[in-house]
Amino acid sequence: MNINSTMKHKMIDISRAIGLLATLLLLNGCAALLPDSKTEVRAQWSSYDDARATFDQIVPGKTTLADLAGLGIDPAKSANVTILNQSDLLRRFVVVPSLDTRMLDENLRRCLEAREACFAYGVEQTYTERKRTGNFMLDFLNFKRHTEIRGWKFEAVIVINAETVAYKVWAGKPKIEEVENVHNPLGPLQGVGESGTRQLLTR
Repeated sequence: MNINSTMKHKMIDISRAIGLLATLLLLNGCAALLPDSKTEVRAQWSSYDDARATFDQIVPGKTTLADLAGLGIDPAKSANVTILNQSDLLRRFVVVPSLDTRMLDENLRRCLEAREACFAYGVEQTYTERKRTGNFMLDFLNFKRHTEIRGWKFEAVIVINAETVAYKVWAGKPKIEEVENVHNPLGPLQGVGESGTRQLLTR
């Protein structure tokens, strides 16, 4: 198949798509036809503040594994919890062999010295919502797409010595706001030349 034939089939597909578009526009508003999506690591927290509030209830030297499970932090039941062994913790907290471990938190250092009895839960939850906005026709015909991205992210490491929390640390983004703009001068024909060239090279 040569480039001209590829473009001809592409134009036929575009004509069919425009016909379908006209039907959809009669049945719906333009804005309602722009797609959106949501990405979420499932957990019991519905917001950044909820996640942080749960983390604040964890008290090193007092909170137990059973307490963590009661807070919804249980790798056997929560999809957002990862088990980290002592080697993982050494790579995370002792970044260079020459680091004086006396600089570490005392409870963390004692846990690392306990070897196999020391492990951690890595907690991560991310929520993002992508919403396409702007001119519907330019978006539909692939000339210009404007996407607004909003959400939040929370991460924590809970270090455990045997059955009790020894140390905790957290990080996160309470508010994610990003804008993604894609501009294609050729619109629906943007990829025709590239795909045609690839076909010729593979013949």
